[in-house]
Amino acid sequence: MKLARIPNYLLISALFLLGGLAGFASAHLGRAAAVERNITIAAHKYAYDPPVLRVNQGDRLHIRLVAKDVTHGFYLEGYNLDAKVRPENPTFWARRPSEHQNYHEVEEISFVANRTGKFRYRCSITCGYMHPFMQGELIVSPNYLYPTSVGLALGLAAAMLLILRRPPAEGRV
Repeated sequence: MKLARIPNYLLISALFLLGGLAGFASAHLGRAAAVERNITIAAHKYAYDPPVLRVNQGDRLHIRLVAKDVTHGFYLEGYNLDAKVRPENPTFWARRPSEHQNYHEVEEISFVANRTGKFRYRCSITCGYMHPFMQGELIVSPNYLYPTSVGLALGLAAAMLLILRRPPAEGRV
């Protein structure tokens, strides 16, 4: 009894999808590599520069704050961080409000972006009449793209190797 041959396009599709699924699963299990990110946020008249930060889950952020005009605050929702930054000063004061800490002088805030989602940062010190609108956004994306694409590439490579090593089907030259 002869076994039916699997068509090449089905073999390629199956191995391609299995590779992608394996890559996605490895990312979902937390095996994706984290990146160190050094970010400088400038606070100035009712705005932050940059207004939006995009990072991947697991990245370690080193944030340095700079005030361009007056004393500003920086409160990052969801990460329990509060800071006061003064103009023309390389250091600033930081604390973790829920731990009832007092402010202490630092050169940067360092933390791991371990939760996905959108987190607002806003000025926590009244700096003028437009103060309530001084906001920015930290977007923490799941870190799936790289491992999934590596898995897809490996699945495609395995499929191509299998097809190249297979003898031609009967009836074909």
